[in-house]
Amino acid sequence: MFDVVTLLNDIPEEGLCAGMLGAVVEVCKSPVVAYEVEFCDAMGRTVGQLALLSEQIRLATAAESRQASKGGNAGQS
Repeated sequence: MFDVVTLLNDIPEEGLCAGMLGAVVEVCKSPVVAYEVEFCDAMGRTVGQLALLSEQIRLATAAESRQASKGGNAGQS
């Protein structure tokens, strides 16, 4: 858990944009595999947390993960 992932598509009803980085906080295996992902702003405040399918996220690159650890969030205005 706590893998850093990148959102692949906008989810406007949640205020999330493609390219935003999030942390996997839980893996659900039933009825389908899904990942509970928490998205935070540059101040570390949670801006969204929801279950996503593997088709909606990908593992973040090392560069993206480094940016997130410095307080940035790719794709977030």
